[in-house]
Amino acid sequence: MGVRTFFRNMFDSATRRELYEFTRGTEKFYYTSGDAEVELNDVLYEQLTISRSEIKKSSDLEKDELEITFARDSKFAQDCLRSALEENIFVKVTKYQHGNLEVLWQGRVVSVKPSGAQITLKCETDYTKLGRAGARLKFQRTCCHDLYGNGCKLNKADWGVLTTIKSVTANAIELRDLTFDDNYFRLGMLQSTFGVSVGIESSAGNVVNIIRRLDSLADQVTSDADLLTYKNAVSALDQAIATRDALDEDDPNYEQDFTDAQALVELKQEAVNVASQKVFFVTVYPGCMKSLTACHRFNNTENHLGFAYMPEDNPATTRNA
Repeated sequence: MGVRTFFRNMFDSATRRELYEFTRGTEKFYYTSGDAEVELNDVLYEQLTISRSEIKKSSDLEKDELEITFARDSKFAQDCLRSALEENIFVKVTKYQHGNLEVLWQGRVVSVKPSGAQITLKCETDYTKLGRAGARLKFQRTCCHDLYGNGCKLNKADWGVLTTIKSVTANAIELRDLTFDDNYFRLGMLQSTFGVSVGIESSAGNVVNIIRRLDSLADQVTSDADLLTYKNAVSALDQAIATRDALDEDDPNYEQDFTDAQALVELKQEAVNVASQKVFFVTVYPGCMKSLTACHRFNNTENHLGFAYMPEDNPATTRNA
């Protein structure tokens, strides 16, 4: 080993590098805020522009929070913003120096906030959840499970209703072809074409009222004419595919007929592609009032974790007649 290589390796070893590990379900994401990517124990930490707030260690665990800031074009940060943290995201910040690893901080992401050219993840330590009532199961009338969560066990994809937006008036979104009882989607969610989700406060007929205004939905309105053009294009494509697939392979002209039929299919597919550019599909998901009756609507009473017949009054307290 040359002298130059020796000193370079010694300098690299002495350089402090911070490593960030994010866990979302079964997925893991590895980043470093250093000037180059880091490979450690067969794990590659991607170099990103990341900054964080000061790590504090006080007796008040609620104050031991950490803010991690990404550039706005970070795909991971954008995914966190779009998902509205439907899944828990755990964080571990590690210092790597002189060949040693030291955990500086670990916890979970509790909120995501975009600001200018940045997206900031607000995180709390693992210990704060010990002081939160929501982290422990409680005896209560309503179910304590999150809808479509691990305890609920409903598959969210099975309950989504694909539709299009007919009009937007402030928080009132008029959709198409919804044949459900009033307030079927109450406390549910509307997911836009681009994956942005917003809660639903109430619903009646084809109209859902979202809890906050989402201006981007106004750009996802589909006109009746554009929707009809798209449906006709899809129907023509299906017919062309059916005609092609119905050709008799034993026919002496099969090869030429198939070539002509395939060319027609490709032409109809292109028409669908063009028509689809003016059609914006959104998905609405029903909500749950967390009652036994609500769980019955989902045919999911076996996973209901509420106590509907709890007495309203403390039985240990004697009331005056």
